[in-house]
Amino acid sequence: MKRRQAHENSSGDQRAGIALVLLLSESRFLDAMRLANLARKAWGEVLRSVQGQSPLLTIETTVGKFLIQNVNAPYFDDPQKIAAEMRELRLRKVIAHHRAWLSVELAESKAPQDPSKIYQLIGKLIYELCDSDCLAVLAPSTGAINVYDDEIREDLCHKDPAELLGNFIHAPVVNISPADPRMRQAVADARKRWPEFVSAFERRSADQHFSIRAPFGDGRHTEFMWVGVTAIENDMIYGQLGNQPLHVKGMTAGETVKVRLGDMNDWMFTEGKMMRGGFTIEAIRQAEGQE
Repeated sequence: MKRRQAHENSSGDQRAGIALVLLLSESRFLDAMRLANLARKAWGEVLRSVQGQSPLLTIETTVGKFLIQNVNAPYFDDPQKIAAEMRELRLRKVIAHHRAWLSVELAESKAPQDPSKIYQLIGKLIYELCDSDCLAVLAPSTGAINVYDDEIREDLCHKDPAELLGNFIHAPVVNISPADPRMRQAVADARKRWPEFVSAFERRSADQHFSIRAPFGDGRHTEFMWVGVTAIENDMIYGQLGNQPLHVKGMTAGETVKVRLGDMNDWMFTEGKMMRGGFTIEAIRQAEGQE
């Protein structure tokens, strides 16, 4: 992806450094006073001073200097071209429609730093900078990008953002025919191994997450979406819609839904740091790898 260059670091190198970027639906007002208030909430005593004005502000901390860019323009040089090349439909929509961006980047470090610690520090400030105009979060050093939602906002504050952005929070939405042999086999495997999900759900721990995938429609469009499972009763699965519909009207992420077992076509759950299931996700990855 061709994107805007990061500011040069102290050595003149223009390679992307330790940074996180918010893609925004509209331009954002941000001055030194407002940024200082947000940085104080995020970093406390680490903060020393805030200077500048949009599109470029700087924050001095006990760790080093951070650059905050607040730009009233698309992040990518040709967002429509990039969007057209993307298979993931939610990201395609985000990239095509974002109109501004905001980033936090380490510019100068007072001493050698563990990158993961810096990412965690940046994540705390990004958490405070998130608002209703946020569309996606991007890590320029790797190109990893994820559609923004409340869950990713919380994780940016409490987890390692670099690791977090390496994977989709929710399974990617792509166009792949249900008749594709890999998809048909994936669905068959998920249904055949459904008892594994039920057994794990019945002995679940508080820190585990269980989801199933099923079709939802509004009469005009049908989308396969993930549901966070809260209960299983006979042949009915109850839970909360895990993602915002792309086309289906009248539904929203987080609402309570029920799914007939016969409509379920995939499942996955966490077990420690491992993810079990996700058969259709692997089918999609295989299809993408051959294009």
